[in-house]
Amino acid sequence: MDDAIGNLNGKISMDTALPQAPIGMDENEWEARLDLAACYRMVAHYGWTSVVYNHITLRIPGTDKFLINPFGLRYDEISASNLITIDIDGNKLSDSPWPVNKAGYYVHSTVHKARSDLHCIIHTHEPISQSLCATDSLAIPLTQEGCQFYERVGYHNFKGIVLDGTEGPLIVEALGEKNHTLVMRNHGMITAGPNCAWAFVRHLAFIRNTEVQLMAMASGSMNLISPEVMERTREQFEGGSASANALVRHPEWPALIRLVDKLDPTWKD
Repeated sequence: MDDAIGNLNGKISMDTALPQAPIGMDENEWEARLDLAACYRMVAHYGWTSVVYNHITLRIPGTDKFLINPFGLRYDEISASNLITIDIDGNKLSDSPWPVNKAGYYVHSTVHKARSDLHCIIHTHEPISQSLCATDSLAIPLTQEGCQFYERVGYHNFKGIVLDGTEGPLIVEALGEKNHTLVMRNHGMITAGPNCAWAFVRHLAFIRNTEVQLMAMASGSMNLISPEVMERTREQFEGGSASANALVRHPEWPALIRLVDKLDPTWKD
């Protein structure tokens, strides 16, 4: 089972009424737009935004095209129809009055080009994770949910605002072949996954583990989890047994969709 919006046979609605695709638009693109618009609204709800900055990108299934936010809109203003289609280099393909923050897309394009398994990328400057980025500490799994980041986090040193592709090879090296999360020192963080659900749930879990880690570090005492237990728990998350008996792979995703829809249904416009 995957986590995209739709029906219970792999794609879920879970009581959220969804509009049909506009005339002339492919169903896969419309579902991707709904998924990504909901993801932007979730990030806004959790307070992870920097007004109009940062990005979430999503590959349109079966294509080399991606969706990104219109540069200048708050995340709570983003909807399925006003997301912008771009190519893998960040060139705008949509007929939209809004620009694309192409400079900010350099980080995303680097990851999308290097890792065909990471279709959704979330980059924020959320303050709890950014606090960890401002230290020289590694991300330490101290919680059950945090164990999914065991040997799955890369680190990249701050070199100024990313305005071109020169940092690309360093970011790719930091991610390697298996990492899905990137701590960008003195900057922010990235989580990624095969779809919005994976990327968002990882973002949420990383922030929660980071909050616990920083409080534990401040207390002067940490009860560390053994590598064997961290690895086994990570495999439970990655393999799906952590959500056994759920109707979908990430049961929190449709729950969050319902929350977003309750707060403001204009994300579906």
